[in-house]
Amino acid sequence: MDNDTKASLYHSKPYMAAASAMTTFKPINAIHQHLCAFHEYSQDRTRHLEAHHYCTHLTHEFHQCIIYDSDQPNAKLIGIEYIVSEKIFDSLPAEEKRYWHSHKYEVESGYLQMQANSLVPGAWFYSGAVTDIAEQPAILEIHKTYGKTIHTWPVDISPDLPLGPPNLMVSYTGEGQGPPPEMIKARDEKCGMDTQAKRKLRASYLPEYEVRAEADQWEKTGKGIVFEAKEVPFKPYDGPGSTQV
Repeated sequence: MDNDTKASLYHSKPYMAAASAMTTFKPINAIHQHLCAFHEYSQDRTRHLEAHHYCTHLTHEFHQCIIYDSDQPNAKLIGIEYIVSEKIFDSLPAEEKRYWHSHKYEVESGYLQMQANSLVPGAWFYSGAVTDIAEQPAILEIHKTYGKTIHTWPVDISPDLPLGPPNLMVSYTGEGQGPPPEMIKARDEKCGMDTQAKRKLRASYLPEYEVRAEADQWEKTGKGIVFEAKEVPFKPYDGPGSTQV
C-alpha cells in the first residue's frame, strides 16, 4: 500500500472505528456530569455564549470541565473551566482571585442547568420531575463554588478557526446583565428545559449565601481582563544532547 492510499484511510469510518477500539480514553471516561450555562466575555458584556460543560470531579472540592459550544457530535471545543469550593477559593493568592467568578446567581437564576440524556424522561420535553430532582445535590454544591473559565475559541466572531488570544469569561451576578432572552428561549426549547420554572423551584430549597467579596472583581473595578501576547526571551533546553551554548 503506497503512502497516498495510507493517508486516505486516516479520516475513513473504518479507520476511526479501529482506532477507537484500540485506544484508551481514561480521562474522557472519567467525565460524569454535563452542565449547560451561558458565559460572557470579561472585556465585552455584549457577547454571550452557550457553554456545555463536561466535568470530572478530581476531588469533592475541585472539578475540571471541558467546554463545548453544543452537545452535538460536531461540537467545537471552546474552552475549560476549573471549579473550586469556597475553602479553596479562600486559600488563593489575592492576585489570583481576580480571575475567578461566583456561581451563586448563575444557579439561582436557572441559567446553569444539569443536562439529561435524551433517553431520560423530561430531557427533551420538559416534565420537571427527573432532571429537577436529579440535579438538586449538584445545584446545592455548585451554588457555593467559584470558577475560572478560559475560552480559547471565540466562536461568536471566528466560527471556523480558533483565532486570537484566549479570553477570560465571567458569569452573571444579577438581573439586567444578560444573556439575551432569545438565547435563553432557544436553549430551553432545544434542551427541553424551563429556566423560569427552575428559578422558582430553586428559590424553595437553596439556602441564603453571601458571595466572597474577592470574587467577581469587575463589579468593583468596572474593568475586564484581557490576555495579550508578549514576546520574552525563552529559557533554552540545557539537558543531555543540548546544542545550546
